Amino acid sequence: MAGLLDWCQGILGPVQLLSDSSREHPGQRTGALRVSAESGDYYLKIHREKAGWHNEVHAYSAWASAFDGYAPRLLGAHDTEPLALLLTCLPGRILDEVRLPAEQELAVWRRAGEALVALHTCAEGDFFGPCLGNGSPAGIAITDAQAYVGAELDGWLARGARVGSLAPAETALVERARSLLPAFAGERPAPCHRDYGPANWLVDENGRWAGVIDFEFTHWDARVADFTRYPSWEWLLRPALIDAFHKGYGRAFSHIEEAQRLVGHVHYALAAVVWGEESQYHGFAAEGRRALVRLGEMVG
Repeated sequence: MAGLLDWCQGILGPVQLLSDSSREHPGQRTGALRVSAESGDYYLKIHREKAGWHNEVHAYSAWASAFDGYAPRLLGAHDTEPLALLLTCLPGRILDEVRLPAEQELAVWRRAGEALVALHTCAEGDFFGPCLGNGSPAGIAITDAQAYVGAELDGWLARGARVGSLAPAETALVERARSLLPAFAGERPAPCHRDYGPANWLVDENGRWAGVIDFEFTHWDARVADFTRYPSWEWLLRPALIDAFHKGYGRAFSHIEEAQRLVGHVHYALAAVVWGEESQYHGFAAEGRRALVRLGEMVG
């Protein structure tokens, strides 16, 4: 850490360490140090995986400014071990850690939907999937949305088969969902946050939406990716919040987009089951299974 703090001081001048969460959860992908300099407070985000570091370097460099001051700014990228980013600190608290009256919570979700439009429309992509920090493809560049989403489903099915985490009925449901893949025909790659929800939204002292953080999963994807990844399963348990989010986004979803969203929900629930079992987060896996049961009633 001493070397990283020296690196920060080379950018900010003298700094004081305020907090260090980098060692609290050793198995997590990232950790963070909060530091103070004469110019204000900053975060030093440490990445334990190269993929997430590259995603964030590119996202903060190319796309985060679409939020017009409601996202951190990248001040520096430490490209040798330990991989790290130096980011400005936004005021506010994580929505997941705040209790708001129902009306205020709905307003936050609606404002978050409004803000998302700028991200989805700030650039046009040529391929689907993650980027290196310089914006080039991190792997094989897939240009067809239907092929990309199908490959994502196949990847999770293969992982599930290796660890024996999927019941036959769950595998059959995913196969049925594949029949909806033609709904993605012609979909163009858009910048997608891919973890856009209350765990990464900030609210100010008055309970108003104040910004978005954590771009480590951000890459080129179909827009539906930002409407289907809810770790607290709000689409099942609190649909009024989802309605407010969609109203904020400002457009009704077409029949084709609803089919895309259904596939996206299956994708996320499948990933929850497989990743949950792999990582021994069995509660999350159980939530994914319950979602798959509900989705089984919706997928023809």
